[in-house]
Amino acid sequence: KRLHALGMEQVVLQYAAVEKKHLYYPSQQDFLQKTQYKNNQLFPKSIDAAKAAGNKLWLGLYYDGENWYTPPTVSQLDTLAARNLKVLNELHSLYGNETVIEGVYIPQEIARYYWDRLRDDATVAALATHFLIPVTQAAQAKGWKVMAAPFYNQNLETPEKLQSFFESLFAAGFKPDVIAVQDGVGASDAGKVHADISTVGNYERTVAKVCSKYSVDFWVDMELFRTDDSHALADSARLSAQLDTARAAGASKVIAYDLAVLGNAGLDSLEKWFP
Repeated sequence: KRLHALGMEQVVLQYAAVEKKHLYYPSQQDFLQKTQYKNNQLFPKSIDAAKAAGNKLWLGLYYDGENWYTPPTVSQLDTLAARNLKVLNELHSLYGNETVIEGVYIPQEIARYYWDRLRDDATVAALATHFLIPVTQAAQAKGWKVMAAPFYNQNLETPEKLQSFFESLFAAGFKPDVIAVQDGVGASDAGKVHADISTVGNYERTVAKVCSKYSVDFWVDMELFRTDDSHALADSARLSAQLDTARAAGASKVIAYDLAVLGNAGLDSLEKWFP
C-alpha cells in the first residue's frame, strides 16, 4: 500500500529461484528441492498484497550466476533456458489466472562485454538463440509480458557499442516487451563507477533509440543505493537527477532498485522526498 501511495503501481519480484540459494514460491521442480533458503510463500503472499493494494506484479524467473560472467557455453545456455522454461510453466500453472500479474522478468543480467567474443562461441546470436528467444517466446505465448534489465559499464564501452549490441540482439529475434536498462549510477568496481550522472543520459538515449526502432518499451532501472554502500539510500539530489535524466531519455517508466535491500528506512526517505 505504501508503494502504491508513492505512485509505484508495479512491483518486480526479482527471482522465483536462485540456483542452490533461494526459492520464493512452492515449487515441485526436482532441481530446486535442495535450495538452501526457502521462502516459498513470497510469491503467493505478494499476489495477495497486490490484489489488496491494486498493484501489478512482474514475477522473476530462475537465476544461475555460476557461469554467467565467463560467459556460458551454448550447452550451458540451453540448460539455463530449459530450467527457466520449467519454472515459467510451473508459475503459470500456479498463477496463470491471476490478473495482477503483468508479466515475467528475466533476472540474468545482460551485458555486452560478456558476449564480445571472449570465446569463439560467446556471441550475441548464441545468447539470443539459445536463451533469450525461447524463454521470451514461451512466456509471451502464455499471455505474459517479458522484461529484461541489461546493464552497461562506461569504463568498458561507448554508447555506440551499446547501440550496436542491442541492434544485434533485436535483429536476431529477441523481442521482449520491456527493456529496463540499469542506469549504473550506484554500481562500482575497484573504485570506478559504472556510470556517471553527467553521461548516463547518453547511454540511455542510445538504448531508447534502438527500443523505439524495434517497438520495445523503454524503461530505466534506477539504482537507489550509494556508490560506497549498496545498503544505504543515495541522497535526494542524486535520485532526482537520475529520475530527470531517465525521463529526458524517453523512459516511459522508472524502476526504483532495490527497495528490498534498502527496506523500510529507504521507503521512509522516499516518502519524505517524493510526497
